[in-house]
Amino acid sequence: MNKIQKVEKHLKKSKHSEHIINGIKAVLANFPIGSGIASLISDYIPSQRELRLMEFTENIAKDLSELQDEINENYLKSDEYAFIFEKCYKGAVENYQKEKIIAFRAILVNSLVEFEITQTEKEFYLNLVENFSLLHIQVLSFLAFPKKYLELNELDESLVSGGFSSFFPKVIPTANVEIIKLAFKDLYSYGFTNTDSSIFNTMTSSSGWSLLGDRVSKNGRNFMNFISINQ
Repeated sequence: MNKIQKVEKHLKKSKHSEHIINGIKAVLANFPIGSGIASLISDYIPSQRELRLMEFTENIAKDLSELQDEINENYLKSDEYAFIFEKCYKGAVENYQKEKIIAFRAILVNSLVEFEITQTEKEFYLNLVENFSLLHIQVLSFLAFPKKYLELNELDESLVSGGFSSFFPKVIPTANVEIIKLAFKDLYSYGFTNTDSSIFNTMTSSSGWSLLGDRVSKNGRNFMNFISINQ
C-alpha cells in the first residue's frame, strides 16, 4: 500500500474526514485557481468516475448477456475471477482513456469464455494493461487492427501513406515520432512485434498500407485479441 492509499484509508475511517476535506477546500478558495480545484474535488471527479462506472457496468452486462451460453459458470464463482473482476473495475474507474477502458472490459468478458488462456496468462495480460501507457496500446492496436483503429478514432484511411515516420504521427497525432519510436521499441522487447523501431529510419520499396504487412507477432496477437471486444 503506497502513501496515498494509506492517507485515503485513514480519511475514510476518520470521523473527521468530511471536516478535513472541507478544510482543504477552504484553503484552496484563497488562491486564484483554488475554487476550480475545489470544484474538481467535490463535483467533477466523483461524477466522472460514477459515469464511467455506470457505462462500464452497462457494457459488461450487455456483453455477458450476448455470451451467456459460452460463460464458464464455475470460473465465474472462483477467487481467480474475483481477482480479475476487482482489478478491471478499479482500472475502469481510474482510467479515462477509452482504449484502456475497452481493454479492461474485454479482459473481464474474455476471461469467462477464453478457456485456452491460463490464469497466469490472464493476470500477466491484465498487468500489462495496467502498466502500459495509452501510447503502447495505441501503437499495438493500430498495427494489429489498423482499419478498426482508424474507425474508432474517426481517422481517414488516406492518412496511411508513405513510411512509418510519415503516417504514424498522423494516426497518433498526440505524440511525436520520437516518443512513438520508444513505445515501438518497448513492444518489440516484449516480443509483441516482429519489427523494431529501426523500421522508422529504413528505406523500403513498400509504403502505406503495404508497408504495414503483418508486424504483430503471435504473442502480440494473443494479447490484442484478449484485450479487444469483437475483433
